[in-house]
Amino acid sequence: MKSKSQRNTNLEILRIITMLLIVAHHYIVHGMKGVNFAITNTNTYFVYFLAMFGKIGVVLFVLISAYFMIDIKFTLRKLLILGGEIYFYSFLFLGLAIAFLSPSELTVANLGKSLLPISHNGYWFITCYIILMLFSPFLNKFIKSISRGTHVKIILLSVLLWSICPTILPAMVSYPTQTVFVGNTFQYTPLVWFFVLYFIGSYICLYVDTNKLSFNKLFGGLIISLIIIYIGTCIFGILDTNSTAHLWWALPSFDITDLALYRLFSLENNFFVLSASVCLFLAFLKRKPFSNKYINYLAGSVLGVYLIHSNAFGRAFTWNVFKPAAYYNSPNLLAMGIVTVFIVYLVCSGIDIIRRVTVENYGYG
Repeated sequence: MKSKSQRNTNLEILRIITMLLIVAHHYIVHGMKGVNFAITNTNTYFVYFLAMFGKIGVVLFVLISAYFMIDIKFTLRKLLILGGEIYFYSFLFLGLAIAFLSPSELTVANLGKSLLPISHNGYWFITCYIILMLFSPFLNKFIKSISRGTHVKIILLSVLLWSICPTILPAMVSYPTQTVFVGNTFQYTPLVWFFVLYFIGSYICLYVDTNKLSFNKLFGGLIISLIIIYIGTCIFGILDTNSTAHLWWALPSFDITDLALYRLFSLENNFFVLSASVCLFLAFLKRKPFSNKYINYLAGSVLGVYLIHSNAFGRAFTWNVFKPAAYYNSPNLLAMGIVTVFIVYLVCSGIDIIRRVTVENYGYG
């Protein structure tokens, strides 16, 4: 079992990277929502590139959390701090929306998600994450009671059902009506996948000796996985731009009414997304541990960055300011995308640091 008494800045850097990947994903899927991509436009393939990393960020975040939670005792205080952070931003943006938006823009759905962000899926990731936290003490007790062999078998069966099968035999829907007619999901939901990732992350913590791993093999696995994801993203994106009556894959448990096809080869349970995430996670674990208090402190606002820029009202404001869609036909799209992602991350991180030194320190912290 690994000693984690001191925060390993390698993993804190990786957490920052995960959120940058998620912001890049949102730059496209929210900032360019409604744009009709053309296969003859080179920028389309930059769009696919920026968008494909988001779910890798999600998988990495859960893997890192599982790696630590397997050895950390669950406390109500931690849950309350997280809940306080979620409600702080949810109410903050609701107040700003009431103050500055017209009543017609305040939909019942967004109001409900703002008032009850956890139970009403204001942030799908956060809802899954909190449920995972609540179950972590029982998962830990179960995981530590089973043998390594049983642990491996659970992971293999779970990955087969909810990753490999959906990747090679996806559930199909009819586009654009999107009525599910055939496919295998094995009752998949994102929450199911979070539990699977918990088993994987905890296994890495308990049993994997990173000294025996090769950087070259991990890097090779990462690159091969990313190439496959990108090729798949481009292929399905091209199909999407060439047809309005084709069949495309999706998961019926998702609200897929506004999804573009190019996004659906890089879902969080795609096998190559998983393999890329595990390779990158292990590569950072293999690096010589060190501790930097400034990086560690900055990484403490990673979740805050997500809560700010992914809020239903917050993201509308963010992408109205930066207007990613305006650059779709610009030769500077990729450069502007990268610069914007860093600006959004730094601004949101700065806002959260202010919250941490004020509200959290003197309020519910």
